[in-house]
Amino acid sequence: MARFMALHTIPDMSQEKFESALKDVKNWRPDRRTTIVKIYCNLSDGKMVSECEAVEQAHFEDWLNQVGWPYDAIYKVDLVHQVGHIWAV
Repeated sequence: MARFMALHTIPDMSQEKFESALKDVKNWRPDRRTTIVKIYCNLSDGKMVSECEAVEQAHFEDWLNQVGWPYDAIYKVDLVHQVGHIWAV
């Protein structure tokens, strides 16, 4: 499955808004075609990075629109490094 990352600028993001947007995502899988892997949020600057596995980028875009998070850009991920391991996606 492909992996995508979105860069967001959401100046009015708060912890409450962040948690509320994610409350319906059980186990980070909002539906059968989309898995939300991880989201990084910087509240003071209103910046976020969200990471998703999906067959198509449109599936990720659908979820972002559903939670109401605008995005500056979405990129397909080719390589991942985590704790000393590198793998292709």
